[in-house]
Amino acid sequence: MYLGGLRSSTITLPDGRRLGIAEYGDPATLPVLYCHGFPSCRLEPSMLPVSGIRLIAVDRPGYGLSDPLSGRTLLDWPQDIASVADALGLGRFAVAGVSGGAPYAAACAARLKDRIIGLALICGIAPPGEGKEGANGAGWEAGGAAARLMTLDRLPGTVPVIAALARRLVVGVDSPRLLRTLLRFGHLPEPDRAVLSAGFGIPVLDNFREALRQGIGGAVADARIYARPWGFDPAGIVAPTVIWHGNLDNQVPVAAAEVYARLIPHARLCLLEGDGHFSLVVRHHHAILASLFAIAERYAGDDVTSHARACPGLDA
Repeated sequence: MYLGGLRSSTITLPDGRRLGIAEYGDPATLPVLYCHGFPSCRLEPSMLPVSGIRLIAVDRPGYGLSDPLSGRTLLDWPQDIASVADALGLGRFAVAGVSGGAPYAAACAARLKDRIIGLALICGIAPPGEGKEGANGAGWEAGGAAARLMTLDRLPGTVPVIAALARRLVVGVDSPRLLRTLLRFGHLPEPDRAVLSAGFGIPVLDNFREALRQGIGGAVADARIYARPWGFDPAGIVAPTVIWHGNLDNQVPVAAAEVYARLIPHARLCLLEGDGHFSLVVRHHHAILASLFAIAERYAGDDVTSHARACPGLDA
């Protein structure tokens, strides 16, 4: 089916599960497998124009159109992405992850080394407990909204209760009213308030609603996965990597980007002054896409340590 010009469908995996996908951009260009945020879905990229690449967004298990996977871990995702790529006839491809999708994109880059030609981590959640120790023994996540998410798993029974309440709010309240509540009580930095108020807030909340259409299973699984050991070392990522983050982000603190930059030694950190969690992508999506395309096209198969330091696309 077509939704606003995008191509949306499902792919059946070897184990019989279905994953929802949506394709954007030009099918004849660089393929990029896109890992959506938390809690979001394959429709996330529809909020902004996509050109110059073939962007394939995939619902994680339990979200949107994707069947659940009981007891899933972060390392189940690379095999799912490999199966999607196989079904689409893709050999090598780039991968991008936004916010809660960043751990999944990083897992793909770590486990599917020979197939990944570029990696973009955008305002992304980092491994728990890394970085300078802060409140409650937390690392990078101390002090941000992500800290509350990461600590929920340590309180027995809390994650499902909070997720159920959140779903009731998202599904039961119309988007305009929910947006007004978010802007009033969300403690967002001014750049985020500005872009959400200027037409992007409603699509963001509509994506949340689509993500939770079949229940809270996907969100509960994600919350637990983020807070527990990930099962791989980001230092093993060899694909050219660009890390994007806004210095005013109070959902995922900028310290998360610094953790990724330390753990992936060849990565280039693009820290943008005056941007938050939402404004980063809205204001700079062309530059982000250009940077991913540039490193994938220019440096695939090359020595990334010497090349991936450049930050292509900042002026795009």
